[in-house]
Amino acid sequence: MNNYSVFIPAYNAERTIGAAISSVLAQTVPCTEIVVVDDGSTDKTVEIVAACDGPIRLICQENQGPGPATNVGLKQAQCDVLTMLDSDDLWLPHKIEFQLAALNAHTHPTIVACMMRQFHHEKPDDENGQVRQGIVRSGIIFRKKVFETVGPLVDPPGRVGEFVEWLGRARSMGIRIETLPEVLALRRIIPGSLTHKRPDLISKGFLSIAHQMMLNKRNGQIDDV
Repeated sequence: MNNYSVFIPAYNAERTIGAAISSVLAQTVPCTEIVVVDDGSTDKTVEIVAACDGPIRLICQENQGPGPATNVGLKQAQCDVLTMLDSDDLWLPHKIEFQLAALNAHTHPTIVACMMRQFHHEKPDDENGQVRQGIVRSGIIFRKKVFETVGPLVDPPGRVGEFVEWLGRARSMGIRIETLPEVLALRRIIPGSLTHKRPDLISKGFLSIAHQMMLNKRNGQIDDV
C-alpha cells in the first residue's frame, strides 16, 4: 500500500504555502490527503490554501505554536504512513517514492529521513546550495505507530526546537532513524523568519532541549546517533 498523509503546519505563510502544496501534488507517488493546520494566521494563508486543488483538508485554530499544530495535524491524519512539510520548504518529485521503498523494507519501527539542500527565498534552486541531513519535519516519513509511541510534540521556549526533543524521545525508545543519501527536499532560507527574529528565546529553547537530552544520555535513556 502506498497511501500516505501529508501534514503542513502554517502560520502567516502566504509567500510560500502555495509552492509547498504544489511540491506535494507533484510527487511521483500521489498522496492520499494533505492536512493543513493554520495556526492563527493573520495574512492570506487560509485563502490561498482554500483555493488550491487536490485532496486538502484545512483546519484552523488560534495561534498555539508549531508543536500543538503538529499534534493536531498528525492526530487528524487518516493514513498509516505519515509525512510532514514545513510551509516554506519544498519536496523534490521522487521524495516519497524513495522513502516509501525504504520504510516498507523495515519491520522495526523506523523514521526514514533524507538529505536536504538549502536555497534562498525568491531565488530559484540552482542545485549548489548547502546539503545537510534532513532529520527535520520536512525530511522524514514514519508510521502512525511511531507517533503514538513517542507521544505529542512540546514547544520549548522560543517555539523552535520541538522536533529535536521529539526525535530524542524517539531514539530513547529504540526507534531507528535512517537517512537516505539522496537530496529529496529543499530547505528555504528566509531572512526575517522566526529563527532570525527571536535568537535569544530560540537559543534558550535549544539549550534546554540539549540539556535534557544530555541528562537522558547520562542516565542511559538515549543512545548515540
